Formats: sequence, C-alpha cells, structure tokens
Amino acid sequence: MRLLVVTHNYPRFPGDPSGAFVARIAERAATMGGSVRVLAPHAPGTAREETINGVFIRRFRYAPDRLERVAYTGDLHRGSLRSPGVAAAFPGFVWAFRRAIRRELRTVAPDVVHTHWWLPSGFLVAGLAPRFLVTCHGSDVALLHRAVFRSMAGRVFRRATGVTTVSRFLADELTKRFPWVQPKLQVLPMPVDSALFSTGRAQPKRTPPIILFAGNLVPMKGVDVLLRAVAQLRAANIPCRVRILGEGPSEAELRDLAARLGLLDTEWSPFVPQDRMPAEYGASTITVLPSRGRSEGLGLTLVEALLAGASVIGSAVGGIPEVVEDRVTGLLVREGDADDLARALRDLLQDGTLRDRLSDAGRARVATIYGAETAADAFLELYARAGHG
Repeated sequence: MRLLVVTHNYPRFPGDPSGAFVARIAERAATMGGSVRVLAPHAPGTAREETINGVFIRRFRYAPDRLERVAYTGDLHRGSLRSPGVAAAFPGFVWAFRRAIRRELRTVAPDVVHTHWWLPSGFLVAGLAPRFLVTCHGSDVALLHRAVFRSMAGRVFRRATGVTTVSRFLADELTKRFPWVQPKLQVLPMPVDSALFSTGRAQPKRTPPIILFAGNLVPMKGVDVLLRAVAQLRAANIPCRVRILGEGPSEAELRDLAARLGLLDTEWSPFVPQDRMPAEYGASTITVLPSRGRSEGLGLTLVEALLAGASVIGSAVGGIPEVVEDRVTGLLVREGDADDLARALRDLLQDGTLRDRLSDAGRARVATIYGAETAADAFLELYARAGHG
C-alpha cells in the first residue's frame, strides 16, 4: 500500500515531541511493508528530504528561515497566528502547503492519504485526493464553536473517506455538530511508546516531592490554578516543589504569579526532547494536567506519566476522564478550582499507599489501550479498508 501522511506537525529531530504520535503510526506502517511518505512543513535546520525508520519525509519551504514559524513554534489552533511574524508568513504557508500536496499526489498516486488535524491538512487535501482520512486531535475540534470553521470542517468531513478522533469526548463533539458523520467516525487512540516511557520507573523520586506540569503555557492548560494550589500546600507546611516544563505566551505572566505567591523555588524548563521525558515523569511524584474548558482532546501527558511511574491528577474536562478514572487510575478535580486541586495534591502527597495503587492501576490500563503496536495497528486496519473501499 502507498500511504501519504499530511501534517503540520512531524518530528524535526530525534526526540522531538512535535507530532511524535504521528511518526509512530507512519513508522509502524512502514515496518509492516507499506510505502510511506510524509509531507510536513520545513523548519530551520531540517532537511528538505530524508528517510527515517523507513519513512520518506519531504518538508516544503514556505518562507525564509527567519519566517518559517507557522508550524512547530506554537499552537496553530490556539492563537499562534496572533504573532505578527507568524501571521505574515501564513498566506505563503497555505499556498506552499497546497502546492506541495498537489505535487505529492501526482508523484506518489497514493492508495490512501492520512491527514492529521482537519485544519490545515484536511482542509487542503479535501477536493484534491480521491480517498483521504482525517484525524482530529483536539485543538482543531475546539475551533468548531465558530460558524466559519464549522462550515469549513463540514466540507472536509463530507469528502473524507473516514474520520477518527483520539478520544470519545472528541467524537461526541463532532457528532453534536455533524450528526451525519457518525457512520464514518471511529475513536482510535494515539500510540505511545510504552517501552520508552516505562524506563522512567527506574528513576528515583526527588526530595522534596516534585509536582510536574508538562505542556504549552497557555491559559486553557490551567497552570495558574496549579501554582495557587501549590501555594496552599506550602502555607500548610506540606513539603513539595513545582516544576513547569513547557513554553508559550503565558510564561511571563505565570512566572510573575509564582513570584507573587512566594513560590520562588519553582523550576522552569523549556520543552526537552522526548527521550528525556521518561526521566522527568519518573522523578516527579505527581504529574498534573489542570486544564480548563473543552479543548483538551485527551491528555497524552497523563498517559506518558503513568507509564513512567508517576501518579496523576487531571481536571474533569475534555478527554481527561478517559485516561483518569477518579480514585481508580488517578484523581479528578474541578476545573479552575485551586482548593480542590490542593486537596487532591495533599491526598496523594500524604498517602503513599493510595499513590501506588492508583499509579499501578493506571499504568496497566494505559499500556493496554495506548501501547504503540496496538494503537498503531488499528490505523493499519483502517488504511486497508480505506484503500480497498
């Protein structure tokens, strides 16, 4: 089978977390004998063409290096276009992306095209490829509250051979907007490298206990709620330290809040390569995803953290409850509620038996559902059906 993967996020270097789950599916398809090509945007320092783990990758140019910032450098669906530099490059990005798609379709004549995120990839492929699949990851579904995006997405989903989401929550969101999409819709979780993240279990826990957040520093992630909850723990003389691992437009504001709350020992780190994340999770006692709103499609950081031996807490929004079953695989808290988060943190920090029970159950569950081969092979079955449909 000839497979073309179209995405605005694909790993740029070994260990790059950007689109790592997309790469795992593509590489599994190549391992099973498929001819697999990926089309993704160029980024400064990356090769225009290369083959990695059996997958041929072509990266299209759309601007000089200094302006190639539309992909990879922020969340395209949550406001990165507000940056003047990104906005200036966006028209060239769209034009070059569509032109590159046309070229790949002529060159490869793929049996199936798999687009990740309905916008921009699915939107640009729709009408060009006779058979294509679109996978929605979360941030793209959050766009559908606006009429203009619903109209655009509707055209994509009508033309698509199949549509997948990474969680049942997202599938429900789509069917509420587009009831007619149900017959072609499947929930297929993203594959996680279980073997890689399980190495974190050998990592000794740090003292005082580390409470870790890993993700984009944007308001919907709720890092401000985490900082306020940790300040309550410190006021109650409960030993702990918070580590914020990520980047984004809210960083300066969050650093200022930490200082005002007296959390001067808060650890701040930019994103690290994926092969360093198991140690990050493994050294933490608790990993927290305190998201607010309906934009959290699943919360893969919690899956990774459980595999690495951390306990987890998530807010009860979006797809997070599909990973965290309250008091079974972790703890759920009310979104935006620092008091409730502080209570949950206190429970886990002070009860080692509870921590071990939840993390053991969580690790067993996510390894079964999100294991790389199991999850990726579900996509291979979908490719086979789509290619012969």
